Amino acid sequence: MSPSKVDRYRDEIHRLDQEILRLARRRTDVAAAIGRFKQQHGLPVRDFEAERDVLALTEERCREYGLDPTVGRQITRALISGAVQVQEQLRESRHDGSLQRISILGGKGKMGRWLAHYMHSRGHRVTIHDPAGRLPGFRNTNSFERACRQADIVLLSVPLRTAANVLRRIRRLKPRGTIIDLFSLKTPALDQIQAAISEGLSVSSIHPLFGPDVFLLSDRILLICPCGDEAADRKARELFQGTSLEVVTVKVTEHDRAMGIVLGLTHAVNIVFTEALSRSGMSGREVRRLATTTYLKQARTSSEVAHENPRLYHEIQNLNRYSPEVYALFEQAFAAFQAAAAKRNPSSFVAMMRRGRRFYEQ
Repeated sequence: MSPSKVDRYRDEIHRLDQEILRLARRRTDVAAAIGRFKQQHGLPVRDFEAERDVLALTEERCREYGLDPTVGRQITRALISGAVQVQEQLRESRHDGSLQRISILGGKGKMGRWLAHYMHSRGHRVTIHDPAGRLPGFRNTNSFERACRQADIVLLSVPLRTAANVLRRIRRLKPRGTIIDLFSLKTPALDQIQAAISEGLSVSSIHPLFGPDVFLLSDRILLICPCGDEAADRKARELFQGTSLEVVTVKVTEHDRAMGIVLGLTHAVNIVFTEALSRSGMSGREVRRLATTTYLKQARTSSEVAHENPRLYHEIQNLNRYSPEVYALFEQAFAAFQAAAAKRNPSSFVAMMRRGRRFYEQ
């Protein structure tokens, strides 16, 4: 291909890029008009059902055009994110036309912030109580009692080590609203949860299996962990109704063992991987210069883990009663790997990889 033809193709790509940006700007203007309409009529900023439908239509159009649906989803998610941000800028900092009064205990933490913005975007009246300080743009109260007693729903987004004490304080207040915890482990507070239910309080337990950096909810999972109060569980589900979240039910008594695998083991593998690298004597730059495709994939995930909150990750390991069981699995698997790799006959190694393949194919 001659240089002149390459230049012409590049010019065409440049023109197409400009047209895409022009259309994106036009889409943003339309989103702003919709935002003003929502504001005038007291409608919530986010319409998760509409977002879900837009993503589904994008995938359908991608198949028609012979385009990878992954590319279409990425573009559409970016466009939706930009539209919502524009509409958020138009909203008032206080939304009095709310559907329910929601108090978030621990609302200044990362997940608490996410909850505050999510609940506000759906039209709820949100109040924050957090000894760590105020969350700008929201109602804040220094009174634990007021936060609990004046809310229809009390969301608990507090550190795991304080979970039982917070629930104990709530039990003494006997609030009429529904109490919903988001604890990543349930057993540290399970006695208090069950005691609260036995005393007639409305209590449910959930666990969003995603972090506070999530904006769109497609392909995300929310766990509902029934504790014996069906009415409270329904209220918890209603908070996320109409979104593209996949809601999965896991018994509260089975939750922590499952989290030992999907959280504890996953974190452990990535932390140990990074620790081994740091002990290797090679710098991150040296390793990156020689990186294979497999290394880059693993390093991307391990790097994300390394930049997370270390105290929270320690709690997930330290407070889970099933952690020793998980560590035993880890040790047994690594010992089997070492033994298989040391044998001249590859049959054990091949069998191990084939078991892994069958596991993922399920």
